[in-house]
Formats: sequence, C-alpha cells, structure tokens
Amino acid sequence: MTSVRVPITTASRKGVSGLVAASEEQRVVLTSHGRPVAVVDSADRIDEDMRKIREAKLAILDAAADLASNRTRKFNLAEVCVRLGVDESRVRALAAERVANQ
Repeated sequence: MTSVRVPITTASRKGVSGLVAASEEQRVVLTSHGRPVAVVDSADRIDEDMRKIREAKLAILDAAADLASNRTRKFNLAEVCVRLGVDESRVRALAAERVANQ
C-alpha cells in the first residue's frame, strides 16, 4: 500500500475535495514540519484494513485457545527445520557455539 506525504500548507491549497480525490488513489499522510500529523484515506481501504485486523484478532484468539487447551501439535527440531528449509546440523552447531560462549 503506497502513501503520499503532503505538507499541511499544500493540502490547504488543494482543499478538501482535492484531498478526497487524492485519497481514492492512495493514502494521504498530512505532515507538519516533515512529521506525520494526520491521514486521509478512502472508506473502502479503511473497511478492508479493519476486516484484516478482525481476522487477525480471531486467528490470534484461536491460537491462544489452542495453546491454553494443549491442542497444538508439537514439532521437534528436525520437523521445524524441514518446514523452514533450514539445515538442522547448522542450527545445532550454532546452538552449541552459543552455549560454549556463555
């Protein structure tokens, strides 16, 4: 998602209708002395962002419930390394090196 930074003085010259038109294309970040102070965005984009936040919240709650009820599957190091595409021997060597340096 791209955004455009617009100084408040420039935004004032464009007027509300100019800001609304610009926000239909991309998020408009209003700045004062280079610092962001406000955002103008389209209602559709805000609705979509809120939907994503609600979905993420539900996923987090579901994962927390799984952890609380011990329903999650536990993976050993070999399985995790395979899933992540990481060399298990390299992970073990790095762990041993860190233990030795403590």
